[in-house]
Amino acid sequence: MERAKALTADPIALQGASVTLRQAVIHRLRDRIVDGTLAPGLLLRENDLAQRMGVSATPVREALGTLASEGLVEIEAHRLKRVTPIDRTATCDLMRVQAELWRLGYRWGMPNLGAAQVALLDQAVARYRAALDSGEYMAAIRAGLDFHTVFIMASQNRELLRSTLDRRGLIARYIFLHGIQTLTSVGLSQHVSILSAFRSGDHTAVLACLDRMAARLVALCDDVGDTFSHQ
Repeated sequence: MERAKALTADPIALQGASVTLRQAVIHRLRDRIVDGTLAPGLLLRENDLAQRMGVSATPVREALGTLASEGLVEIEAHRLKRVTPIDRTATCDLMRVQAELWRLGYRWGMPNLGAAQVALLDQAVARYRAALDSGEYMAAIRAGLDFHTVFIMASQNRELLRSTLDRRGLIARYIFLHGIQTLTSVGLSQHVSILSAFRSGDHTAVLACLDRMAARLVALCDDVGDTFSHQ
């Protein structure tokens, strides 16, 4: 319950006219779940959250519905809502499935990447490097996920995008709460290797690098053991 208190006096401030209140609430709650401020298993009370963020209950209710579709919130009997607990078996299953889907996204996306997308990959690598240097692990996680998303988005397959992008929050939470040790210069070098192989036109090497990266995350999940589950 201590982590829930961190959301107190956390009002929403819209940054730019293009961001709706509903979107701002979704982003805020997603961030607080991913970084553990709203701890796994925590009961979520719409009115309490709305008061803390200085909004009405309606955008909070809508946001929780969106986060439930992403797997970050569970809606139980009698409409009770809670932050989805971290379950080792479910997380390992998620990582294995996502590894295969990302690989498919890379295969389908690589032929469609142009100069604009390569520039985004360069930016993601630079952000990853800067985040490691400053010890900002969540920023490093986001940069890494953004890097992979460039390839997956280029696949232009809506079903693949839905099946992968909606699970980014779960993956980010898993890494932040249980896999900080993967955020090292080794992880950075794997992203650099993927980009270098793509630039040289070696798609086979790109996929090999991706496979090694995915194997690290799956192995981490397997190694954590039963102490990982049900916080």
